[in-house]
Amino acid sequence: MPASSHPLILASASPRRRELLAYLGVEYTCLASPAEDHPAPAPVDLAAALPPLPEPLPIDAHPTLVAWRKAADIGRHHPDAIVLAADTEVVLDGMVLGKPRDEDHACAMIRRLAGRAHTVLTGLCLLLPQAVEHSGVLYDGRRILVDLVASRVHFRALSDDEIAAYVALGESLDKAGGYGLQSGGAALIDSIEGSYTNVVGLPLPAVARLLRAAGIEVPVEPVEAYLRWLRSQGKEPAPWPTQP
Repeated sequence: MPASSHPLILASASPRRRELLAYLGVEYTCLASPAEDHPAPAPVDLAAALPPLPEPLPIDAHPTLVAWRKAADIGRHHPDAIVLAADTEVVLDGMVLGKPRDEDHACAMIRRLAGRAHTVLTGLCLLLPQAVEHSGVLYDGRRILVDLVASRVHFRALSDDEIAAYVALGESLDKAGGYGLQSGGAALIDSIEGSYTNVVGLPLPAVARLLRAAGIEVPVEPVEAYLRWLRSQGKEPAPWPTQP
């Protein structure tokens, strides 16, 4: 049975990922997974198939592995669906900066990022039903397609007052690294090297490649989807050269 005959599920509660995927023109539903909060050890054969990391992180923190955990959790309950999952991490000095505990922690995170460049990694996993034949990695009877996208984000120098004013907006606590590019956090950034939508949480070019590799039609090209999404946010394209 072709992949296009199976429903697509986005394993995410993130409104940003939902918006971005919608702009590719594909039909899907959303289901959140708690698997990120209950990490299981990396299966040996799956760990060997993970994309190489540009930063020295523990294997259990690999964003693609975390994305697989989410996809596998949803896939167990929906065996006939194709499941797309993503996990985004902010990495500085070889350390993952997760979501801040509180506003003081958010201020401390942003203070560490200020005036420096850090890496944003998004791991992707596309879990296929058993009925779909593919050359992707076989694990637990189902094929998976994986990817990892890295972008470098350059923060401008920030005063303590500027950091406190941003954190007071209330958007830091649910975001890795304590900031969100798609909202007020854009004012903290000098430039981005690589994918813009990766920093938002769903790198559209990589997602489109995975979906198409699985036989799913993607009606809107990633560049056009990116520009439409920017317009929907009332934003202009970035003032520096970047990718969608």
